[in-house]
Amino acid sequence: MNKSYLSRETKDGTQLTIEQIAAICPSAVTEVRDGNTGEIVRKVNFTTLRQLLGDLAVDTPREAYDFTWVGKNAARREAAAPIDMTLRPCVEESKEWDTTKNLYIEGDNLQVLKLLQNYYAGQIKMIYIDPPYNTGKDFVYHDDFHQSQSDYEAAAGVRDELGNSYYVNNDSNGRFHSDWCSMIYARLLVARNLLADDGIIFMSIDDNEVENLRKICDEVFGESNFKSNSIIINNRGGRDYGGIALQHDYILIYTKLLGELNLIEEENKKFQHYDSQGGFNLMELRNRNVKFNDKNRPNLCYPFYVNPSKRDANGLLEIALEPQEGFVEVWPAQSNGIQTVWRWGKEEKSRKGLNVEIFGKANANGGYMIVQKYRKTEKMQRSVWDEKEFVNERGTEAVKEIFNGKAYFDYPKSVFTIKRVLELGTSNDSLVLDFFSGSSTTAQALMELNATDGGKRKYIMVQLPEETEEDSDARKDGYLNLCEVAKERIRRAGKKIKEVNPNVQDLDTGFRVLKLDESNFKQVSFPANQYSQDMLAGLWDNIKDDRTDLDLLFDCMLRWGVELSLPIERTEADHCQILNVNDGDLVACLDRNGKVTEDVIDAIADMQPLRIVLLDTAFEEASQKMNIYELFKQRLGWSDDQASKQIRVI
Repeated sequence: MNKSYLSRETKDGTQLTIEQIAAICPSAVTEVRDGNTGEIVRKVNFTTLRQLLGDLAVDTPREAYDFTWVGKNAARREAAAPIDMTLRPCVEESKEWDTTKNLYIEGDNLQVLKLLQNYYAGQIKMIYIDPPYNTGKDFVYHDDFHQSQSDYEAAAGVRDELGNSYYVNNDSNGRFHSDWCSMIYARLLVARNLLADDGIIFMSIDDNEVENLRKICDEVFGESNFKSNSIIINNRGGRDYGGIALQHDYILIYTKLLGELNLIEEENKKFQHYDSQGGFNLMELRNRNVKFNDKNRPNLCYPFYVNPSKRDANGLLEIALEPQEGFVEVWPAQSNGIQTVWRWGKEEKSRKGLNVEIFGKANANGGYMIVQKYRKTEKMQRSVWDEKEFVNERGTEAVKEIFNGKAYFDYPKSVFTIKRVLELGTSNDSLVLDFFSGSSTTAQALMELNATDGGKRKYIMVQLPEETEEDSDARKDGYLNLCEVAKERIRRAGKKIKEVNPNVQDLDTGFRVLKLDESNFKQVSFPANQYSQDMLAGLWDNIKDDRTDLDLLFDCMLRWGVELSLPIERTEADHCQILNVNDGDLVACLDRNGKVTEDVIDAIADMQPLRIVLLDTAFEEASQKMNIYELFKQRLGWSDDQASKQIRVI
């Protein structure tokens, strides 16, 4: 049997790009033999691609509109580079591990985003991030691996347990803006892969980098997918420095391809009129925007006919599309000499018919207008978010309420702000990602919204475990890093939400904790002259000594593209532990002390698995592997091709 191995590295971003090109222009992608490895690989045929693009294909022009900075190309390469890392489950720090659909992931978010691509590419409905604002005091992830070691060490101020560096990006740094741009650019490139085609991303930012972030997003998401650079009034009194008391930050909003923002409920909506169906207001059918007129929208300029003698209790008049005896002809009014038009075309009116929602109405000039009954209690979100609940003090109050009067975080976002973002960007069953999750306001807001509207939204929080400051209240209370505080916030917030909403059924307030770590596997590939007899003796088992079968299972789920929040059952057969993900989506026997016998094979086959993973060390001889391969084919009725694709050995 030729063993089928799961790749230890994430997908190469370049290959993901080629897959996207192949989906749009399949004739431009071909298969060639790699000159170094001899393997057949997919590559882009630029001659064909240029022919498909015609006159729109150009070489690099001498002058072009472009936004660039020192390190941009390196950031693009870093976003595409594969990594050999994993996410290790931490059951003891999780809440409701067996039933929750939420994930809390600790680690460098760029690496985490890469790992999530195998399953979650195209699955995320909404992303919200509150990244470092680059004020001169923020930590910025250090992603530049092209410096010399001495320069790297000099620039790096802090290291996490994996040796990754992050540092305070002071404004004295000669690459102050460039480093920030590289950091956010690489992450957004990968994050876009995770967004669904109808996905939406919201990004909080302030004046320091709002212009650069918008230019980066125009490139990553496309200028045509820009929705808003909304202003949020988060300090109603203003911060008195710099000559102008600053009251606001921004929320940048982009869609991927097909995303549309939801309307929001308008609280205390008052209707001026009522009929047998309920309340309504009147909306003029005329389009008041003179940019749309009879010259460029002639199909929207036509007459209605109003019956002045047939009036209902609200003073609304009967109308028709064709002339009738006693009816008065009504055209859209002129504005400054320009003939305006209706919002709806006549053909649409004829097709749908005139229902009771369209009427004539006498106006103050003695003429008539055409109006529509508007019954919705929803409205479009305004570009200035100025409700008092959006202020930062509300975010601080929410944390203090949970932690008995202690804030722990600087300027956490208001829960109300994130709930509004969720209302705009999600449906009731959406998956939400926040990869600068900080104090996990997003998690609390999502749980509160689910409790209010009965939704089943799920979240993925990602945060670097930055150490708390030595003299901080958080450190004094035993929280060594930001993630420890955030996880405790989610636990306490979830408990309180359930207490406040006792009648809400199946409210998910749990989360699975996963932690970014180095590969589960030992480094076994060295130049021949570096091997020693002692090394060879220790390489029979390629798995690191401190790794469990659950560690290996989640590694397999990552590599094979299996959702990380699926339920997992553990059973035993012939002294071997068997892990069953979601009733057969993936079944694994990763017991390092066990051997795969026919009883184990029967137990796995009874679970009707879609995928099977076994340990290499569970077999003493190659003949056993061949025999097991054949046994699974017999038990499950698989063909050779199915077995080769659905059985993996690690």
